[in-house]
Amino acid sequence: MTFKGVLFDLDGTLLDTNELILQSFQHTMRTHYNRDADLALATAYFGKPLRDALQEMGPDRVEELLRTYREFNLLHHDELAKVFGGVVETIQELYAQGLRMAIVTSKTRNTAIRGLKLFAMDKYFPVVIGHEDCQRHKPYPEPVRCALDKLGLPAADCLMVGDSPFDLASARSAGVKTAAVRWTAVPWELLLAEKPDYILETMGDLLAVCGISR
Repeated sequence: MTFKGVLFDLDGTLLDTNELILQSFQHTMRTHYNRDADLALATAYFGKPLRDALQEMGPDRVEELLRTYREFNLLHHDELAKVFGGVVETIQELYAQGLRMAIVTSKTRNTAIRGLKLFAMDKYFPVVIGHEDCQRHKPYPEPVRCALDKLGLPAADCLMVGDSPFDLASARSAGVKTAAVRWTAVPWELLLAEKPDYILETMGDLLAVCGISR
């Protein structure tokens, strides 16, 4: 096989939480500022810690915004979160072929695990690196390196799959090959600017990248 391990971003890569995230931003800004959220700005922050986006939107009330966002997001999580087509089947096949897998996300670990459990995927991911596990998150290499350490694999044996330029930059800085997903909500030219090693038109394309024939 080409790789022994695969690291995945979660939101926008495996799980379709775009509507959940945007509604959470919208609710938060309407609650505290009585105005609509800048959804283009919110999308530009996909892949980075939530605090960074809220700091940009409301620097004077970040802690309040965080509480309101998280309350709404958790309340509506199971209702609005979806899984992208082909994800579950691909993850199952990678697992069956013996690849080790990890989640590297900018959200909290418990919320990430909740999303995985919603679609019965938690058992495939022995390692989940969340926001609280690192001092410097994406686009810095620390979260990817943390995942590699926990998987016990060298960077050269692993691939990072993500939907944002921050995912790709983090992995590349850690010496890990990258794959950009074509179903990203982030402007595609921003991902191309990070020069991904692979482009996945569908999640099933990942099998061939990993040397698995269908």
